[in-house]
Amino acid sequence: MKVLMRKRVGLPADPWSRLHLETADDRRVAGTVAAAVEARLMVSIIGPRGAGKTHSTRKALRAAGARIVEPLRLTRERLHMGDIEWAIVRALAADERPRRSGEARSHQVRRVLGRAQQNAPIVLLIDDAHTLHHQTLRALKRLRELDWLGVSPLLGIVLLGQADKVGAIPEVGLRSDRVRLAGLTVDEAADALGVVLGASRTEERAVAALSASERARNWLDLIALVDDCLAEASARGEDWIKFECAHAVLHPGSQPAPDFETKPADGAIDGVLDDLDEAPGLRRAV
Repeated sequence: MKVLMRKRVGLPADPWSRLHLETADDRRVAGTVAAAVEARLMVSIIGPRGAGKTHSTRKALRAAGARIVEPLRLTRERLHMGDIEWAIVRALAADERPRRSGEARSHQVRRVLGRAQQNAPIVLLIDDAHTLHHQTLRALKRLRELDWLGVSPLLGIVLLGQADKVGAIPEVGLRSDRVRLAGLTVDEAADALGVVLGASRTEERAVAALSASERARNWLDLIALVDDCLAEASARGEDWIKFECAHAVLHPGSQPAPDFETKPADGAIDGVLDDLDEAPGLRRAV
């Protein structure tokens, strides 16, 4: 249904995927990730769902030239150190099989990391890190303590999550840095709406109302808000988002305030005063 509404006004099926807009959060993430790559730090990037953590981080890692290791296990709450060790070996030494013994595999991981970091910086990336078990987080601290030929740590670690799970574990939290995303500003949301919708599909007052809404503070909510407005416009038989349409979505059941900036028609005020003169018992003051 969302795709049909977008197509109806001439938008691509996913117009947001083509948006290249750098936000203040993007710049903060880029600086944090660059430091994690260069100094092999352990950092957490925290923000609500839809804040753009994953997209910004991957873009920053590519720009920094890092070699990314990312465990594939879908159930993050069950991700343990054995899974991470397997991911490291498979990503950095494709010609080797991870050792079955835990002790042997840890020695293998140290050797693989030690050799690989000589060619390019390595970063372990874990998304949805707020669901990780506390023992897995403690094991990440020990992973960073591995050394090879006098070099330590051998990799940087970037954790993406909706909550600060690391800060709750003192021995891990004190050894890591955390960045909390602020979300889209009003101007950033307005710029995004202008790029995606364009002047031909929305009214300027509608853009101002939508971008100022609390529903426009992160990407997922902003996208849903625009889709709701497109559906409302379709129900009204309109091909663009007017202010009244945006108001109906933002404030269901209420009517927009009258536009007092609109000048009254010529003679409208004189007509009202003449009507008052003609009303019984009322006289115009002279």
